[in-house]
Amino acid sequence: MKEENCYFLFITLLLSVLVSSCVSPSKKADMVKPVKVTSPHGEEREIPAPKEEEIKSLELFMEILELVESAEDRKSVLPEIEGRYEKIIREYPEAPLAQESYWKLITIYVKDYSPPAYDKAEMMYDEFLEKYPQFFFKGFIEDTLGNSYYKNAEWTRLLKLAAPAYREYLDNGKQPRPSMLFMYSEANYHLGNIKEAEEGYKIVAELYPKLIVGIKSKKMLEKVGEKED
Repeated sequence: MKEENCYFLFITLLLSVLVSSCVSPSKKADMVKPVKVTSPHGEEREIPAPKEEEIKSLELFMEILELVESAEDRKSVLPEIEGRYEKIIREYPEAPLAQESYWKLITIYVKDYSPPAYDKAEMMYDEFLEKYPQFFFKGFIEDTLGNSYYKNAEWTRLLKLAAPAYREYLDNGKQPRPSMLFMYSEANYHLGNIKEAEEGYKIVAELYPKLIVGIKSKKMLEKVGEKED
């Protein structure tokens, strides 16, 4: 079973504890028992009972949802939302929701701030990588940052974000996510690094010919070729 599927099953289990039980939060952890889940391939796996810090982190997460739903103006409650995400990260770092809280905070910094608070977002991203280098939220965070950089023509920042995926492909043959490789190419193109951009577009077009990024890369190669002629 994929890591992300286990994560969402785990969150579902925690939610069921909080919404279905009338006992105090301190007693809820004792009531939850491990559950067995079966993957589409018939593999059976046991999800352990949540720990107290995992339940506490979800309680904070639900408070955030309540704040968002009850507020007439999202901006007015942003400081409270940020504070709760930060509390999850600092006080419950081993809870699954700590990783998601990094993503949520970074999303706030690039979407709710005007102009985007890129320095704060990048600091959180670096911290996330140090703590959870292999966790699947890394891809979500990279897409959130990359899309914002692209939208605001922050090509230097975009190149710095996407370059590691490109280098890892060249050095280790690890196939990168299509979005990162395409963004690497686009950043180089807009920065005037035409040769590097062309090499990136070629890889995207070859690896992902039927995806939108592959089709766009092919068109960009034609555009670059016309300029060279």
